[in-house]
Amino acid sequence: MTNQIVQGILLGGYYALIACGLSFMFSVMRIINLAHGSLAVLSAFALWRLASRFHIPPFYGLAIVLPLMAVIGWALQRFLLERSARGGALLPILTTFGLAIVIDNVLF
Repeated sequence: MTNQIVQGILLGGYYALIACGLSFMFSVMRIINLAHGSLAVLSAFALWRLASRFHIPPFYGLAIVLPLMAVIGWALQRFLLERSARGGALLPILTTFGLAIVIDNVLF
């Protein structure tokens, strides 16, 4: 029973972090990023892969995955979202939807 409570609290915290990032992105940039969840899954997969393949603790893997995902997020913003935002309100939504499909198909 204790394990289920701890897992529920951890999962709720994870959902809260994802929701904060999504609401922050919409409030600042006015872009609905449909690839936000796929990027979160990509970072979790990268962390799991580092931990299982190189036998390092997940907290040490965060030191690698967090900067890597920050660079990926910056590159997506700089080269993909800024250009698509100039094309109207619908183009960023379609761009992030396509990015989500690509990430999901690469992972699974």
